[in-house]
Amino acid sequence: MPATHSPELVRRNFRIDSFAAICGGLWIAVLVGFMPVVVRRMGGSSFDVALVVAGPFIGHLLSPIGIYLLSGLPPVRVVAGAVTAARSVFLVGVLVATTPLMLGLTTVAFWIITLANIAAYTTVMASIYPGSERGQAMGKVRVGASVAGVFSAAIAGIAIDTVSATAVFAVATIVSLPGSIAFFWVREEHRTSAPARRPLHLVARAVWDDRRYRRLLLANTVFGLGNLMNATIVPLMLVDHFDAPNSFVGILAAMASLTAVVAYLGWGRLIDRGSSLQLSAYQTVLCLATPLTYLLAPSIWFLIPLAVVHGVLNAGFDITYHTNIVQAAPPGRVLDYATGQSFLLGIRGTIAPFLTSFMLGIVEPRVVLLVIVTLMVIGISLYFRAVRDFAHVAAGVLVPAADAEAAVAS
Repeated sequence: MPATHSPELVRRNFRIDSFAAICGGLWIAVLVGFMPVVVRRMGGSSFDVALVVAGPFIGHLLSPIGIYLLSGLPPVRVVAGAVTAARSVFLVGVLVATTPLMLGLTTVAFWIITLANIAAYTTVMASIYPGSERGQAMGKVRVGASVAGVFSAAIAGIAIDTVSATAVFAVATIVSLPGSIAFFWVREEHRTSAPARRPLHLVARAVWDDRRYRRLLLANTVFGLGNLMNATIVPLMLVDHFDAPNSFVGILAAMASLTAVVAYLGWGRLIDRGSSLQLSAYQTVLCLATPLTYLLAPSIWFLIPLAVVHGVLNAGFDITYHTNIVQAAPPGRVLDYATGQSFLLGIRGTIAPFLTSFMLGIVEPRVVLLVIVTLMVIGISLYFRAVRDFAHVAAGVLVPAADAEAAVAS
């Protein structure tokens, strides 16, 4: 372990990070797995479902504002404070919501507050874990979240069929709060002050001037637009085409979480031994399984193997979202690059659900799925080309934590 990291402090931070992830995992599996389906079953329109799906991406879209306003504060406090506040707002929101639209707006509000911490979270991960062990540490933390998600998804699927969805969401949120609060006790070494606040136009210019990163963001945008359109059409097809009961949705979510338990460990080792960006390129190819399965599946049972694939992908993208930035950004520029990536993710993620909703109003779902596949294939081609620009970065070599500036407690 590098001399710049105290083994005792790394272990202490790892324990807190793990506890926060377990508490958050119990809750996030319920929110992500059931909110779109619950909104649809309440009589929500495709717009209402799109609003729920777009929630995290509206949060990413607005994240530069939160990043700018909070950049003068200690990153750990930003991470823990944003998630604690967001979950508290969500708890109040679901208790007073009486319509699908109100649930959708509550979900959006939660994500906007949570993702104000996205850049701070990346800098915290870069500083509390050594570069040679970061991938495995983050993977192990997320194993706990996935195991917790297996149980909560299975229980929630049964509970929502017997009690009100509001009660299930409220209980899951309350259970998650101790984890976000505990993250306040994470300690960073060698940081004597918070990262300096920089004007957003300077951040944008710095990121745009990096030709390699610009090409990577373009590839992410094209591929991501198609991939994120899946997020809207999947819950609609589960309800309208497959007529999947909530218990079956719970089984799919539990299987994805269970698969992610193993996948997190595997991805963590691969990242520490190789290139995070190259692994992301392989992940994009695997993502084609989603639209192709929903396009060709003759029955609901063919969705079970896809849940396993989703578990592998969820684990991979969860880790590489942060490690890609740490690998691609020059020393001391992680905060800027994280801001740029989060903003563009917000743009495509906000457009994708509503574009899908619009298209479903004029063409049948299978045509939309074909459009999704086309966008993803073009994006994959661009992504592999962009990743080659970073081939000079030695395998496994990431930006040193001393030079680096979500939602975890998630």
